[in-house]
Amino acid sequence: MHDFFRTLSPEQFDAQVTVHADGSYAYSYDGVLIFVPALIQACRAGFLEAQLEAQLKGAASHLLQEGFRSADYLGRGRYAVVLERSRAKGESSFFPSHEIKVFSIRPRPDGTILIGGSRPSATAPCQLVGTDAEIDGRLTVTLEKGIKVLGHNAQTKLSTLDHFGSYQWRIKSPDADPFMIVQPTK
Repeated sequence: MHDFFRTLSPEQFDAQVTVHADGSYAYSYDGVLIFVPALIQACRAGFLEAQLEAQLKGAASHLLQEGFRSADYLGRGRYAVVLERSRAKGESSFFPSHEIKVFSIRPRPDGTILIGGSRPSATAPCQLVGTDAEIDGRLTVTLEKGIKVLGHNAQTKLSTLDHFGSYQWRIKSPDADPFMIVQPTK
């Protein structure tokens, strides 16, 4: 199933990352993930074979085993999923995989944390060309009070009463490159 996760791509989604003052963080994803090989086959042939549809429907249970709170197969290689995770200071995350990312969170040796900041594999954008994928998502990063922002390319900055601020990106293609570097306080 490792290859299964390497070929999932985001479609419609709302992803959130909250960075805590101590460098730990939590993230969530609520939206659709596409199994890219099935999407390519469906667009070329106009349909997916019944056997493949059945296998893909069964694969939803693998998503649940990997910690997704919910995973429902929608057909044509698409899954409606909800995931929530928390990570300790110093742990890296790549969602949904190293190969095709909505976001990555990577602590660095100097104590800063890089969010996003890496392009997907060179083949990711071209895999979706000519398919019916409609990528449209939102990534929001919320920082607890005291975290210093060293750089970002967010399209929107929001202020809240109980947090230092939230930064938001609208993601419309697999080669979007959200980028933020923060310095936790502890």
